[in-house]
Amino acid sequence: MNSRERLDMALLHCEKIRHELLFSFGWISRETIDEQWVRELEADEMKKERVSAFCARFGKLQDYLSDKVLKLWLDVMGEHVGTALENFSVAEQAGILGMPSEQMVELRTVRNRLTHEYVENAKTFAADVNAIIQMTPVLLLMLDKLSEHYQRVGKKE
Repeated sequence: MNSRERLDMALLHCEKIRHELLFSFGWISRETIDEQWVRELEADEMKKERVSAFCARFGKLQDYLSDKVLKLWLDVMGEHVGTALENFSVAEQAGILGMPSEQMVELRTVRNRLTHEYVENAKTFAADVNAIIQMTPVLLLMLDKLSEHYQRVGKKE
């Protein structure tokens, strides 16, 4: 299977992840997440599970976009695949990122904290969850822009 075929399949997979993420985003984006809300999570297993699912789905899309799709896109475009920051920089220059490339690296750090660490600081956890809530539309727009660019430029080459 060549890079274009793998990218086509990866983009289809991203659409499945998008659907799951949007399901979680729908409810959590209506919540007012602050320290008190985080403290109340301990008593609400259902809400705790939903927050965990949202964080995991966001992380899954971010990882898949960064580690798989972006690299395949770079390969198809004839670009050098480098470090995450270098890859984000190329995508930023192509108008695909909805944020500075350095911010994408910072967002990965937030995602790592939410995915791999237990909630010890309610204020930090609330800020991190709010950050990925705000960045969900940006990440989805990045997926759309990458897909559109690929359809417009990459499939013609």
